[in-house]
Amino acid sequence: MSTNYLKGEPLELRWRSAWCEHQARSIPALFQSQAETLGDSTLYLVKRDGVYQSVSWQTVKRDVEALAAALLARGVEPGDRVAILAENSYEWVVTDLAILHCGAASVTLHFPLTPPQVEEQLRDSEACAIFVSSETQAQKIEQIRANLPALKHFFSFQPVRGWTPIAELQREGGAILRDQPTLVRETAESTGWDTLATLIYTSGTTGDSKGVMLSHGNLLSSMYASMQMFPPPGREYIMFNFLPLSHIYARTCDYLVAIGLGVQMAFAENFDTLGQNLQEVRPHAINGVPRFYEKVRERVMGVIQSKPFLRLLGSYARKKGMRRAFGGRLIWAISGGAALDPQVAEFYWENGIQLFQGYGLTETSPVLTSNTPKHNKIGTAGVPFPGVEIKIADDGEILARGPNIMKGYWRKPEATAEAIDPDGWFHTGDVGEIVDGRFLRITDRKKDIFVLAGGKNIAPVALETALIRNPYIEQAVIYGDKKKFVSALIVPDFVNLEEWAEKQGIAYQTREELIRRPEVVEWMTAQVEDAMRPFASYEKVKRFILLPEAFTFEAGDVTVTLKMRRARIIERYRDQLDSLYDTERV
Repeated sequence: MSTNYLKGEPLELRWRSAWCEHQARSIPALFQSQAETLGDSTLYLVKRDGVYQSVSWQTVKRDVEALAAALLARGVEPGDRVAILAENSYEWVVTDLAILHCGAASVTLHFPLTPPQVEEQLRDSEACAIFVSSETQAQKIEQIRANLPALKHFFSFQPVRGWTPIAELQREGGAILRDQPTLVRETAESTGWDTLATLIYTSGTTGDSKGVMLSHGNLLSSMYASMQMFPPPGREYIMFNFLPLSHIYARTCDYLVAIGLGVQMAFAENFDTLGQNLQEVRPHAINGVPRFYEKVRERVMGVIQSKPFLRLLGSYARKKGMRRAFGGRLIWAISGGAALDPQVAEFYWENGIQLFQGYGLTETSPVLTSNTPKHNKIGTAGVPFPGVEIKIADDGEILARGPNIMKGYWRKPEATAEAIDPDGWFHTGDVGEIVDGRFLRITDRKKDIFVLAGGKNIAPVALETALIRNPYIEQAVIYGDKKKFVSALIVPDFVNLEEWAEKQGIAYQTREELIRRPEVVEWMTAQVEDAMRPFASYEKVKRFILLPEAFTFEAGDVTVTLKMRRARIIERYRDQLDSLYDTERV
């Protein structure tokens, strides 16, 4: 095997376990097969009236078919686009499945989007209908409704004045199905492997919005590959969902994989209740992003450090605390969406939690590679998923090919041709290398690597990762293209910094005032210097700007998976950054 090429094991587009088997060519066909087989057993665990309640496959099937029948009666046709603007919920998955049963494609909008962002995606997709979760989301649509002539139908999960509630639609659909019981299943039969299933808009780290077209085959191939690599040890297996279903990571690896495996999936209530919900559900598997796993580690270690008797217990306390944090039954955890710090991965493994790093993109449905129970190397993105080929181009860019690669960008043939070459290789925009002849390591984004005035190449992700390992640094963005040295924007971890300031007797009224205090600047300088110790002199951050507020998705600074939109951030702070170079001495 050459050092620039990897190929995953053969992909089995079928599944057989002790409790179910299928070989689906569309998502509705998969769901119908599983619902018929699994009947009254539990599919979803939903928090209602203060407790988690079971929802059976048959109940979900009834709700999906009733909603699909109502949508068909109101004019939704195969090939239409129907949007969802909502937080995760049972209604979200029922709506998505109903849309797919109509032969339509769902346009899944990230719930924190602003009205102008929502308008751009609805206009581009020409969605004919939209579902929102609440009054809050409905108000976004009301602000832009007049600008969207294609949008004809307005539905809501919760009661919203002037909008048709989902409960009313399901009543309508139930009545229709009494007269035409096979309507929805017959419509769904026209859906096939190459039928468009979803449009997911991604701006990645560049800010250029594009609608990624994923077919039923794209999603199912990624689902089957995930199941092949992470088979459940038994039927009593609970997956835990908290990542946004509007994003491809949770869409495939939580929602679709749970259906494919025929196991249970529990919904977190919201981000604020994650800790409590984990204790209530006690899941066996969880998908998360690196920052989530970092936060769990910080919380557990914070409790241990605050209690002397726990500190004395050492590794026993750490292992017990980590296991308890996830409910006590966790078999494995998966990290994706951004780079996982190897030190975080090592901490989890040392303390009894199997944490596997994966890698993929929206355009790849999403998984390309992952560490697995059979093949794991910390610090890498793992081995290719079944059916996936990986190649390293001459310039270091990672190329991928397989059945999970998108159909293209919606109505953007030039962008599609730029992303997928004539041989079917998708150009990821990431730079990487093959390690030990088997594992893929991501080193940076191709567009993010820059060159200093002296000709030295700088890979910012490695520097940023080193900085945010420091307990006093929450976020960092590296700068210095064509400059004499490297600089950075740094958002302190204000929980730790404010605690330190209090111990030092430093008085301040606002965070803006705090970061300007000479003692704080001196302390943060020491933290940056410590983080930069492993790097060559030319790579080290020489100057930096402290910021009083974090970069957020709402402000357009980060992606939904918390990756920095570096170009956008740098443009906003360019004048301040350039002022760091006004004097010659560094």
